[in-house]
Amino acid sequence: MSKMSQILRKSYIYIILGLVYIPLFFGAIFTFNSPTPKGQFNVTWTEGTTANWSGLLDEGRFTALLNTILLAIIVSFLVATISLITVYSLYRQKSKLIRTAVSGTSNIPLINPDNITAIGLVLVFGAFFGVIQVQDEGFIRVVVAHTIMALPYGISMMLPRSEKFNNNLFEASQDLGYSKLQSWFKTYFIYMIPSIIMSVVVSSVLSFDDFIITRTVSNAPTLGTKLYEGAFEPWGLVLGTIVLLVTIVANIIYTIVKKHKKGN
Repeated sequence: MSKMSQILRKSYIYIILGLVYIPLFFGAIFTFNSPTPKGQFNVTWTEGTTANWSGLLDEGRFTALLNTILLAIIVSFLVATISLITVYSLYRQKSKLIRTAVSGTSNIPLINPDNITAIGLVLVFGAFFGVIQVQDEGFIRVVVAHTIMALPYGISMMLPRSEKFNNNLFEASQDLGYSKLQSWFKTYFIYMIPSIIMSVVVSSVLSFDDFIITRTVSNAPTLGTKLYEGAFEPWGLVLGTIVLLVTIVANIIYTIVKKHKKGN
């Protein structure tokens, strides 16, 4: 019975992995398939071509790529910084009522539909930029909107680790002659680096993948908005394959580094 249970357990794992990775594998293969005469994705294999790869950045997609990269960098920096300050403030906050209120309200945007958030942001941006009479603020709108969208995720990932920080390290650093700011960087900031990295990664992915909020608050082109415009085109599959390859390579590097650290 034990052998049978082990076989079933392993079979279940292999089936799940197959359901996840087999479609991705075929998707990568079909990036070399010729599109339909209208330039749309062809589900029937016709002939091999590299035109989908060479045309990845055509039709304004290069500008969208630059906007996406710049947006991800700015948003991830803002989210990581604000989240770090917020969770440290909660850590130092002695009032349980305030800590519970802030922690609870920061989780509300996680379950709030994106279209509701987008409409609310449009109203706020319209009133704010209308008062200060600023024009051509489209990219600024997207930066602020994506920061608001990703901020709850950053706080949620940093808060559990922050609560486990040993304040004795901070005090010991000051006893050694360091200032409060130096002690903060040498103890708390170093301790929070894993959570900061995860916050940066998640906020970058959320910014990269968003369509509803980006399209609603601004007309700034990003790869996310290009991808969901009209019918699905082959370049979207090429983009997905590149992201998949980057993810696999990153996981391999992470596994190697982790094993190397354990070996030492």
